[in-house]
Amino acid sequence: MKLGDYKTRYQDLQNSLQEGFLNSTIAVEGFVLARANGVDELLKDIWQGFDMPNQISLIAVGGYGRGELHLYSDIDLLILIPNDSHQTHQEKISQFLTFLWDVGLEVGHATRDIKDCVGVIDDLTIVTNLLESRLIVGLDSALDKMKSVIKASDWSSQSFLVEKQKEQRARHAKFSDTAYNLEPNIKESPGGLRDIQTVAWVAKWYFGVNTLFDLVKAKYLSNDEYELLKTSQLFLWRVRFSLHIVASRREDRLAFQYQKQVADMLGYIDGDSMAVERFMKDYYQTVTKVSRLNDILLQLLEDKVINTQYLNSQFRISYGYIHANHDQVFSQNPSAFIEVFLLISKHNYVRGISAGTLRQMQDNLDLIDQNYYKKRNNNRLFIELLQQNQGVNKALKLMNRYGILEHYIPAFGKIVGLMQYDLFHAFTVDQHTLFVIRNLRRFFVNEFAHEFSLCSEISKNIKKPELLLLAGFFHDIAKGRGGDHAKLGMQDAQVFCKSHQLNIDDTSLVVGLVEKHLLMSSVAQKQDIDDPVIIKYFCDEVGSIEFLEYLYLLTVADIRATKDDLWNDWKDALLKKLFRHAKQYMGSDTEILLSNSQRINNNKQALIEACIAQGFEMEFVRKILEQLPKDYYLRYELDDILWHLSLQFSNNALPITISSKISENNVVDIFVLCDNFKGLFFNLVSVVERAGLDIVDAKILTTKDNKAYNTISILKDKNLEGLDLHQLISKALSNPKVDVARPQLNHSHRYFDNKTHISLSEKKKWHLTKLEINTLDRVGVLSNIAYVLYEMDISLINARVSTMGERVEDVFFVNDINNKPLDKLQQSSLKIALEERL
Repeated sequence: MKLGDYKTRYQDLQNSLQEGFLNSTIAVEGFVLARANGVDELLKDIWQGFDMPNQISLIAVGGYGRGELHLYSDIDLLILIPNDSHQTHQEKISQFLTFLWDVGLEVGHATRDIKDCVGVIDDLTIVTNLLESRLIVGLDSALDKMKSVIKASDWSSQSFLVEKQKEQRARHAKFSDTAYNLEPNIKESPGGLRDIQTVAWVAKWYFGVNTLFDLVKAKYLSNDEYELLKTSQLFLWRVRFSLHIVASRREDRLAFQYQKQVADMLGYIDGDSMAVERFMKDYYQTVTKVSRLNDILLQLLEDKVINTQYLNSQFRISYGYIHANHDQVFSQNPSAFIEVFLLISKHNYVRGISAGTLRQMQDNLDLIDQNYYKKRNNNRLFIELLQQNQGVNKALKLMNRYGILEHYIPAFGKIVGLMQYDLFHAFTVDQHTLFVIRNLRRFFVNEFAHEFSLCSEISKNIKKPELLLLAGFFHDIAKGRGGDHAKLGMQDAQVFCKSHQLNIDDTSLVVGLVEKHLLMSSVAQKQDIDDPVIIKYFCDEVGSIEFLEYLYLLTVADIRATKDDLWNDWKDALLKKLFRHAKQYMGSDTEILLSNSQRINNNKQALIEACIAQGFEMEFVRKILEQLPKDYYLRYELDDILWHLSLQFSNNALPITISSKISENNVVDIFVLCDNFKGLFFNLVSVVERAGLDIVDAKILTTKDNKAYNTISILKDKNLEGLDLHQLISKALSNPKVDVARPQLNHSHRYFDNKTHISLSEKKKWHLTKLEINTLDRVGVLSNIAYVLYEMDISLINARVSTMGERVEDVFFVNDINNKPLDKLQQSSLKIALEERL
């Protein structure tokens, strides 16, 4: 059939509907439904004429989805396509829609796949449209999938009602909250068609029904109320259909210019009063009745949905609190101890548990015995709780508060209220654990995606978030028992997973995460993560990209839950860098590790090419590079080396060159180049410490012609504002100090372990001695360490400074005056000197 034929067919449908209505306005319902049916048949024929693929479905939504179309109402369509196939079907769908407009159909449309539906389900207008969807042509399974998206959404009966009430209040406000406008909008004004639809929408959502009459069966509407709504709707339909005819287009505003004609069309005649006045009086009386009934029904539904809601035979929600339905709930069904918290997680508006229910719960706690956690139904309910998309942290906090967690998992009972008597943790172990779970949950919530974008990105790959939560739950569960808490916690996790019938792979993942939960933090903060050997070691421990992703999320959540000021950009950058290096290594086809000499040659070649590309004077570059030790190419990135070279070009005549920039690790790198002298590093860190800045990393290097390349990395800090740090450093190095004040112990520190722990080991590969120092964090710690090295003629090659709460765990790589590792006697002397100094 040609376009002209379809246009004629559609116009014939419109003409017949108009003629029929003018002959019998009382039969408006039949004409409204007839237009929807007629458009259905027209669309089906056009769809088939375009030979659309079978996997695409044409769906009516909104008023058209209800099967209600007034003479010029828009035809709202959803074209549902397979996932990720927009490009495939775009052209054909565009041609189809253009053809509809050419026929004369005013179409509102959206083309979406199921992923798109998930992405827009938070939009109240869209979810309302989809609620009233109806298949015109296509696959029933596609429509079912789309409706399942609505059912799986975060929209509860409560949230849907609350938002619809807000929407109605906003709509009424546009019309001054009165139905008595002289030119009312018969659809949007108070008492208009939209108010009837709002009642129907929220009731349909709550009761799961399709028609207004079904609400009588659900005992929500009385017969009289149903008749009043139906009569009012039909009156407003008659007005709207007439208005469309008079205006010859879609029109909902009953303007003065239309009122008399509509009154005439509906059979009003002049008498004691004008026909138009009698018509408008009937209109105002009708919308007033609708407004009254709208108030009554929404209040009844609010009381039923929000104030009292029966969840099942055991629990109900009343005025925000969950109540037991009778006083034997826990004694007759002990699984209710877990179920009540599962219900809390599912209904995020619940404020808490009622006092009576709490008392009943406490009186029956002894029912949670040593065999309770072994029972399958209890296991199922607890795992289901962890699988919820919302409310998990809230439920677990309440379970901890009311003693359920410690009864359900005896091992957890041992950490409830357990203080870690140190300056690293700010919370008891159980509270820290719940904070970890809170942090993990936030990674999966779109609202918090801006906080940790990489974590949020990774969370999309996590197939079973509940396994991550279990690892967080058990990671510190063995604290306070003595021994390695990770090893002991691993055993507890194993028992839990077995009793909860987790499969072998899931159990292995949870147990492995508990065992290795400190691995990533330790490697990132204490190892050279630019060294491929370190990356290989880490990847061998991790084993897979899946485990790496879980471990990264757990590590970030764990550090952030320890103490408010423990997390910083430096730790963030180190963990990200380790994650990316490891993922790249495990994702490559080869596991070949380059030797240091190969890495040096590759880096040199890349540097030469970059220098040529940037127009450096190559003879000058060659003279500088000849003086640099091989390690320089391993310890600095290409961008840093180019930065150093450019500084030397521009400041070649200066005795001291000082510059700073924000590094790739989001810290401030301060680069100092000058003639090397004894105590250089000591003086450098002293001035930085006195400025109140936190040093997190240091690279110390001396060239063959005795030039010192010093890079100090500090956290970005407000203390930097208005501070001429370059001038302070230049002054300090021009007049070097020969001593430094010993670090002072804070008054509160004396109650804690304030011992300094020192260990030394030889790193044969690098011909260096590794010095690890764990001590209280005090002003002057680093400068005092540097002073001891200065006094003992020990050269500092590299440093990694890590603050863990109120303690620092610093790692230094040193050698003696002859560039050799420290012998046993030197190590012993150094250890004694540091212990005495710190």
